[in-house]
Amino acid sequence: MSNRLQSEQPSRLSTPEALASRQPSLWDQLRAAWRRHQSRQRIAGLNSYLLKDIGVTYADAESEANKRFWQE
Repeated sequence: MSNRLQSEQPSRLSTPEALASRQPSLWDQLRAAWRRHQSRQRIAGLNSYLLKDIGVTYADAESEANKRFWQE
């Protein structure tokens, strides 16, 4: 009989609440800023047909593409 399931120690896995409450590291913040930059560059390159296909107006796409990378 295995005793692996009978451990009395609390689980070391992070709960969703614990993950949500932690402050993002500088690396996480830089990664998020880079993703926003890439996403905005991609949306700026879409033509009107593709924008209509994803349900975004040209004005919305333009305003999103013109945001700075640090803006959310």
